[in-house]
Amino acid sequence: MKHSLFIACAAAMALCGCVGPRASEVQLDQQAKTSRLEPQDIRRTVEKMVDSMLMDREFIAEYVAGKPVLDIGPMENRTTMHLDMKSIADSIRTKLVRSRKFRFMDRTTSATDLQFMNDQQLNGMTDPSKAVAAGQQSAAQLYLYGALTEMHEKVGGVTDRYYKFTLNMKDIASGEIAWTDEQEIRKQQTRALLGL
Repeated sequence: MKHSLFIACAAAMALCGCVGPRASEVQLDQQAKTSRLEPQDIRRTVEKMVDSMLMDREFIAEYVAGKPVLDIGPMENRTTMHLDMKSIADSIRTKLVRSRKFRFMDRTTSATDLQFMNDQQLNGMTDPSKAVAAGQQSAAQLYLYGALTEMHEKVGGVTDRYYKFTLNMKDIASGEIAWTDEQEIRKQQTRALLGL
């Protein structure tokens, strides 16, 4: 009796998947599984937006000749999804830094930064003419900001979602928009019928 109970418990555990978690690597570009934004949608959109900026000859000729200092402002999430907009901004910055056409502001001045400056000024080991003093950090000439918006509707068993990502580059001195573009993503999802 005890033996059959043990076998039954072991079989039940095996059927329930109590073997342990399994992990596997997933391709970055895969077929859409849902009408909601997926990682590949964000990655492709960032690539298209930055490529659009870097291929805009008039913008490059007028604003980028002297490798201007650029900052990234807020990226608004106007969708129903929880998205890490800071991560999206980081991806944009990384691609722009790699283009070698811009320099970037880091608006955070940490205690470590201040410690390095103080050490250079006070330790007597640094040439005073080369020591970095406070008040010499670069100032941004341009800044990038944007928004991700969403519209969706359900008709019957079909969910239709439309996303639009807009980026704007602002000239801080003139207040003018130096460059702008938008990318659209539209996705549909059909509810599966029971039994199919």
